[in-house]
Amino acid sequence: MIKIKYKDEVIEREKNISLEEVASNFKDRYKFDIIAATIDNKISSLDEKLVRDCSVDFYDITSMIGSGVYERGIYFLFSKAVSDVLSCDVKIKYLVGKSTLCEVLINNLISEVTVEKIKIRMKELVEKKLPITKLLVSRIEAMEYFHNINRLDKADSLKYISNSSVSLYKLDDMLDYYYGVLPNNTKLLNTFNLKYLNENKIMIMFPTQFNLSNNLKYEKKENELQNILIGDNYLKNIGINTVANLNKMISVGNYGDVIRLSEALQNNRLFEIVDRITKNKDLKVILINGPSSSGKKIVSKKLSLFLRSRNINPINISINDFYINIEDRVLDENGNPEEEEIEAIDTSQFNRKISDLLNGKQVKLPKFNFETKRQELREDAIIMDKNSVLVIEGTHAFNEQLTEMIPNKNKYKLFICPLTPLALDNHNLFKTSDIRLLREIIINNRLFKISASETLKEWEKLRMVEEKLIFPYIEDADEIFNTSLAYELGVLKTYAEPLLFSVSEEDPNYNEAIRLINLFRIILGMPSELVPNDSLIREFIGGNCFCQNK
Repeated sequence: MIKIKYKDEVIEREKNISLEEVASNFKDRYKFDIIAATIDNKISSLDEKLVRDCSVDFYDITSMIGSGVYERGIYFLFSKAVSDVLSCDVKIKYLVGKSTLCEVLINNLISEVTVEKIKIRMKELVEKKLPITKLLVSRIEAMEYFHNINRLDKADSLKYISNSSVSLYKLDDMLDYYYGVLPNNTKLLNTFNLKYLNENKIMIMFPTQFNLSNNLKYEKKENELQNILIGDNYLKNIGINTVANLNKMISVGNYGDVIRLSEALQNNRLFEIVDRITKNKDLKVILINGPSSSGKKIVSKKLSLFLRSRNINPINISINDFYINIEDRVLDENGNPEEEEIEAIDTSQFNRKISDLLNGKQVKLPKFNFETKRQELREDAIIMDKNSVLVIEGTHAFNEQLTEMIPNKNKYKLFICPLTPLALDNHNLFKTSDIRLLREIIINNRLFKISASETLKEWEKLRMVEEKLIFPYIEDADEIFNTSLAYELGVLKTYAEPLLFSVSEEDPNYNEAIRLINLFRIILGMPSELVPNDSLIREFIGGNCFCQNK
């Protein structure tokens, strides 16, 4: 017999009992199916056997761990169904809103009827309750296997892993490699939907911790989708479609041109936005919004610089300076002064002062003191001239309550976010939220000596706020500026990986650190000497020419 601790309870069971059997004792405490577990703080599939005294915990899709396991499982299920129906591969491309954009890699054009067949096949695989098992094989054998079945994306990516062996997952007759734990059975993957777009592109919808609804209808995100496709074409044009392509350039030291080309293309895109702003004489208020660690600070600085090159005088304003004094704020659901919602901002004052500026009046703006948590009045007054525009940045920039007194013809909404990072291979995404998390870990440690563990601890809460207050407004943008750069994963690895290794095995954030480390396994580190000092990546790694905290 062994002792198994769950939360504050200890139960005794026979040695070699599976995690799935143990989980059955506690399933009533979870809203959704238990899909993964941890043994002594290390994530495991439910078919793992317990052979000693240990502590366990379980996860459904309401958690970050469970949501990630479900997502990878859906991608495997979808890839298997496409293979069964069409005898071809699929590329899991990008997250678009609450959906995942995929492309069926076949020469013939498919139809909605074909997509329905794929969906039916997925449901059949779920109803069959097929096991998803993990097999340990040598890395060389895995590379040879994927090469023989023409999965060159997998074979090329595994070339850069230093491990002598790797774990493959098996579903029926299909083997695949994933950077994280998968569900142990298809029966756990019973909620999903598909939507055919065009040109062999399919959207997959499934529940996540940020979208637990079973009503999985495709929400059209045309603005976001078009910008993602623009970024996709830009990656194709410079010949870097996957991390393996980037690794080849890094391995021979031929990455300088990739850096220069990526930066030039991004600057050109920003100049295009500046041209659109300057051609419309009515535009006087540029509203900038986007999630954390998107590069808003340097993009705002560069935007202002580029505007000046067009004889436009930018006046930068932070919405954060309009926070209400802490003692005067409404209370949140926990009885604490509101920090995140629009009610924490003095919208009346904001509307009044921006309107006064637009009407040619001289105005003194507030500055919020984050130590005393009170507003202070700036000494110098500002006034707009005929060539002036206001560049306003902050979480609630697109919320109409903030700018209800400002005519729509005067407003230009710019959403800033990394949208198209490189894929690891055809079935493994490097998600944009992970790009931002790595940037956040680096800058928090560099500027504030905050550990990777502390950043990981706060990240889920931050993501919840973004999903509620920022991403719903992305389709309201006049323009979306993609801040991902083709080369940045190599640079981020150099700075972030050592910080991730500081998270100990006993740390509650250990599994998230290991997940990110595993994503870095096939990415070669890149030195940052050739990254220009005006690059938005410099906002995070340091050495930028715009900000005081360089």
